[in-house]
Amino acid sequence: MLTIEVERHAQGEDYFKPWIEDYEDGSGCRFHFHYDDISDLGAIAFAELFTLQAIRWRPRPPGAAPGPRIPITMERRAIMEGDDLVAVDDHAEYIAYTVRADLISARGAGHITRRQSERSPWWERTPAVRSITGECA
Repeated sequence: MLTIEVERHAQGEDYFKPWIEDYEDGSGCRFHFHYDDISDLGAIAFAELFTLQAIRWRPRPPGAAPGPRIPITMERRAIMEGDDLVAVDDHAEYIAYTVRADLISARGAGHITRRQSERSPWWERTPAVRSITGECA
């Protein structure tokens, strides 16, 4: 399974657009955000969300043709239902995040979803895996 980390860089650094660093061993990646673009809680929430998504997405096999570029959006809301921080509508054709607005800036959300969309042709969504145990009637 891929491991995804989110790093929030220290306050005072010159502004940079969020970017994604792939681990050389293929075990995952790290999302880099400027301090002003993501909160501490946002970094934790997105690391967990992106790691869970890695269960359904994987790099295309070596030599495989790139797939389509899929749109990825992030809607920021002041109030989410219940205790939700982030919700995701994840499909092979698109990914739509709905997030609590205090977790990520509009600028950060726009930059990171564009980066994800740019990378999407080199990833593929895997089928859902279901297992049934015990006797079925």
